[in-house]
Amino acid sequence: MRFVLVVLVVLTSFHSFTQEWRDSLVAARSFYNKGDYQKALKYYNSAQKKAPKSVDLSDEMGQTAYKAREFERAEKIYNQSGSKLNKSKKAKTYHNIGNSRMQQKNYQGAIDAYKESLKNNPNDNETRYNLSEAIRRLNDQQNKDKDNKKNKDQQKNQNNNKKNNDKNQQNSNNKNNESNSNKNNQQNKSKLPNKAVDRILDQLAKKEAETKKKTASRKGDNLGTVSGKDW
Repeated sequence: MRFVLVVLVVLTSFHSFTQEWRDSLVAARSFYNKGDYQKALKYYNSAQKKAPKSVDLSDEMGQTAYKAREFERAEKIYNQSGSKLNKSKKAKTYHNIGNSRMQQKNYQGAIDAYKESLKNNPNDNETRYNLSEAIRRLNDQQNKDKDNKKNKDQQKNQNNNKKNNDKNQQNSNNKNNESNSNKNNQQNKSKLPNKAVDRILDQLAKKEAETKKKTASRKGDNLGTVSGKDW
């Protein structure tokens, strides 16, 4: 009797647990159909955690994350399930990984994923088209990066040339200022001796005039003292 009760409790709990993850799955699909992908993803996560190990909801979860524009999360979900799948499902999974990477502008990563998809299903024309588009976008991105680098280098060279020109102009101005300063100094120096010479000449002229006066005075004195003798 006790054994029967235990079995009944276990079965009841199992049924309740099973019903719980199924309810979460139903809710997830319902929100997905309504376009509420964030809520759908929440219920998918809950359903996957409670579901038996044999139940794999990664494809639905990845698609929901992609629809919710959580591209990095979608890529992770697809990657986690990739090793468990057969060739056909692997091709689809890698195709979805490529799409997720394209949305993240990881074009090289998308190319790698599309190639893996085609290894598992070489006849998938949609994957072939996406691969060619990823290659085209990667080339555009690389060319754009080259152009940006070229423009940055040109701008850098222009700035350097401007700095050099400004520096040269400054040096030229300094030299001109120095030259003008030297010229002024020379002019001042030439003026100073001329003034000194003028002063000396004035002094000499005054002395000469005084000397003449003294000489003239002495001659006058000599004339006044001449004797009256008639020799």
